[in-house]
Amino acid sequence: MKKGDFFTLMLIPHHLEKVKRFNISKFAFFTIIIIIGIGFAALSFFVNDYLQLRNEVKRIGELEKINQFQKEKIFSLAEKVKDFNQTIEKLKELESKIKSLAGVGGGELNINKGGLGKGGPESYIRLDEETDIFNFVENVEKNVIFIKNEAEKRKEGLEETKEIIQKKRDLFASTPNIFPLQGWISSGFGWRNDPFNKKKREFHQGIDIAAPWGTEVRAAAQGKVIFTGWKNGYGLMVRIKSGYGYETIYGHFSRILVKKGLKVKKGQVIGRVGSTGRSTAPHLHFEVRHNGKPLNPLNLMVEPLG
Repeated sequence: MKKGDFFTLMLIPHHLEKVKRFNISKFAFFTIIIIIGIGFAALSFFVNDYLQLRNEVKRIGELEKINQFQKEKIFSLAEKVKDFNQTIEKLKELESKIKSLAGVGGGELNINKGGLGKGGPESYIRLDEETDIFNFVENVEKNVIFIKNEAEKRKEGLEETKEIIQKKRDLFASTPNIFPLQGWISSGFGWRNDPFNKKKREFHQGIDIAAPWGTEVRAAAQGKVIFTGWKNGYGLMVRIKSGYGYETIYGHFSRILVKKGLKVKKGQVIGRVGSTGRSTAPHLHFEVRHNGKPLNPLNLMVEPLG
């Protein structure tokens, strides 16, 4: 090789020692430089890879903590869903009892002819913590759908029961089944001798309740006052239309305390006992009609006459 193909490396010590000289070929020098460069690059790569791996391990640890936390939350949610299901079952029993008390009858409602909860599970799924977590979550979701559908059924059932109870309350309030006053029956419903002509028979369409003059008379049922005033035979009279085919007539008042068109409540005072019209003494003539046909008021009463 020529002299130009070499490099001379000089090591100069701090003390007065001889300078050391090394001759190295250019090829060897550059080869060493390249090897050192490759070494630094490889070292840098491995260090970077190590740092990334360490970060990944740290991240995996954090994910495991999050996963454990979420798993505990899922199990907690599953327990709450279980509690909700038990609450729904209690509501189901309560609904059945309310229906029974209301005279509606128990059983499931057939809503919209197809029921509720289409596409959901047919029944509540018992959960097992040993089940695979993905299947466990899926079952929890199915149970949530089931409980939601059951809650809708209970809501619909209670709404229907509420409507029926309201109708029954309205029917009871519209049925003339309480005495309009306390007294004694001086003449019953049906055929009797005419009080003014003992030889003549007549059909008495109501009952006569004797009471002192001025005694308060109360509505035997709720309804709308459709007539007040004088009518032959009845004297001062009040007529109330109560709905469900019922009408009540009150006669021989000494004083009327309501006006035509007024809506009265059951038990509301509507007048005072008198002896107006075709009457022999102070009493109330009380009639009940259903779809225009006279009924014996005593057959409807739910309390005794005091």
